[in-house]
Amino acid sequence: MGGIYSDEFEKNMNVLTSPANIKATARKFVEFEKANGPYSFGMFAKTLLPRPADWADEYGSTKGYNNWEKHAGAIPKEVTERITSVAFSNYRSDNPLPMLMKIGANVDATYDVQIKNFVHEGIEYIGILMLCPNPALKSSSKVEQREKALA
Repeated sequence: MGGIYSDEFEKNMNVLTSPANIKATARKFVEFEKANGPYSFGMFAKTLLPRPADWADEYGSTKGYNNWEKHAGAIPKEVTERITSVAFSNYRSDNPLPMLMKIGANVDATYDVQIKNFVHEGIEYIGILMLCPNPALKSSSKVEQREKALA
């Protein structure tokens, strides 16, 4: 997931959750929940970023847009619950903090999330570091699986 979602998607999400835009984004989220019921992970992303171009990777591919539901559904529940409890509780608060997201590849073939508050230029942020399975390890495990199946 890291390579697909770490360019335009990450940049655009960070603009929407910047100090200048967080309150408007939070209002959109509250309106979204009123119209669609309780939030579950992944539902709001396409509402915020409705154009496939907003999801382009470093090569210009927008395949992440079409595969979002599949990819979001593959993230372990404990990771999505942690992101949801922090980020979306923030959206629901009276004074939401700006958020900064960074998406990358993990060192192994697992998902992980690191969340921490930090101050930058006198403004408190919520930082979300989403780590996705390392594609190099994921590819080799598929090769290993195929070799075992052929043996």
